[in-house]
Amino acid sequence: MPRKVTIQITGKQKYPEGHEDQQELTTVGTYYERNGVFYVVYKDCDPENKGLEDTTTFLSVKDGSVGLNRKGAVDNRQEFIKGVLNRSIYTTCFGKMWLSVMPHLVECDLTVHGGRISLEYDLFVDDNLVSYNRLLLNIKEDFPQ
Repeated sequence: MPRKVTIQITGKQKYPEGHEDQQELTTVGTYYERNGVFYVVYKDCDPENKGLEDTTTFLSVKDGSVGLNRKGAVDNRQEFIKGVLNRSIYTTCFGKMWLSVMPHLVECDLTVHGGRISLEYDLFVDDNLVSYNRLLLNIKEDFPQ
C-alpha cells in the first residue's frame, strides 16, 4: 500500500574546474514496496528550477540498483549500478542530449517505513565529464497526527 512520505534531497556537484554547488529540496511523495522492489514517486517542486514543476520522478530500488525515471517537462531514464556506465537520452523542450552516469557508490537502506538512498557518480554530457555528484535522499513516512 502506498504511504505518504517526506523526501529530503541533497545534491552536491564538484566540477573539474574546482568549484562546487549544492542544492537541498524537501518535497512530499508516495513510497511503497512490491515484490522486493521499493518505489518512490514525487513531483519536482523546486522554485529555483523553473520549468521542472511538471516533472514527476519515479525511483525504483532493488538489489544494489537504483532506477531513476523522470517524466514531464524533462524525460530521462537512468540506472545506477556501482561500476556500470549507463547512457541515456535527456529530453527537454530545448532538445535532446546524451547523459551518462558512472556510479562509484550506490547504497540503499530502506524498510517499509522509509530510509535513505545514497549515490556518488560521475556525470557526462555527450561523453564529456561535467561533474562528480553526490545525491542523498532521506525518505520518512508521514504519520497521522
